[in-house]
Amino acid sequence: MKKIILLLFAISCNTKEDFTNKKVVNSSLVTITFDKQAVDKAKLDLMNSFPKSENDIILLGDSKTEGFPVQEMFNNLKIKNRGIAGNTTSDILERLNHITSGHPKMIFLEIGLNDLSENKDVMTTYNNFSKICSQIKKESPKTQLIIESVLPTAGEKKGLNTKINSYNKLLKVYCIKNNLTFIDINKPFLKGGEMNRKFTYDGIHLTAEGYYKWRELLLCYITK
Repeated sequence: MKKIILLLFAISCNTKEDFTNKKVVNSSLVTITFDKQAVDKAKLDLMNSFPKSENDIILLGDSKTEGFPVQEMFNNLKIKNRGIAGNTTSDILERLNHITSGHPKMIFLEIGLNDLSENKDVMTTYNNFSKICSQIKKESPKTQLIIESVLPTAGEKKGLNTKINSYNKLLKVYCIKNNLTFIDINKPFLKGGEMNRKFTYDGIHLTAEGYYKWRELLLCYITK
């Protein structure tokens, strides 16, 4: 009987210890779950709820644009950030009418990296890009469209740079043929054939220094 009592006590202690350990581990975890489609819709609904003006300067693009604190960096409330993380050229096409309906003064377009990183070929990405430009011209002909090259990548992502370079060359030729302003923001960010590590924290997204560099490259166009 004494042995049974001791055994039950040991089991009880182990069970309590296991439960306590699990509880401690669980309490230290931060679990983030979300439906990206729902999140993107919420972002769009918020953006589309704001008043639109023909004096607006729109920065349109993916996560790098979304992370750009443009109003603080340019001290200009006319500048509107319309970047959404994860956006591809197809995503921009789907939501473009919400931008063009306001007939903004300027649109700075930065898009294409997510397509290329998802193994879409350069020409498919470029064809969607040209559709974006055509739609802007058709729906908001007075808007000044400014094309930005895709930024380089670094580290584990540097393998994308060959495709990025090919894509950027097509963008530049398109701008020349269609009399559009092309800003090469790729080259100033390069060091040793990939993005300068001081400008990125993960090989793609930008540090504060990276955003200040980007600001420097856009400033003369925005202040015209």
